[in-house]
Amino acid sequence: MLKKTQIKIKESSKGVFLLVAKTVSGVLLGLTVALVVRGFTGYGYLGFTFVVVAITGAFLKLSQKWKIQGVLLFNLFCVMVAMLLRMYILIAPGE
Repeated sequence: MLKKTQIKIKESSKGVFLLVAKTVSGVLLGLTVALVVRGFTGYGYLGFTFVVVAITGAFLKLSQKWKIQGVLLFNLFCVMVAMLLRMYILIAPGE
């Protein structure tokens, strides 16, 4: 009986950790997209919040079947793209 309870608690904690990791990834992705779109269009707080919530929901739906490895690989890919964009901005000629 105690062994079953320990297994259930372990599975539940893994599930909660995965949900939190997906949510944090979705919110960061949503914030990034919302800031980019706000820079181009200049919409207000309500539109900004809507874009963050919409992107977060879309990411949670997209990553529904992913395990923790998939989320970590996605985060690694996002960091690599961000570093490439930063390098391009720093090196690009212009004003």
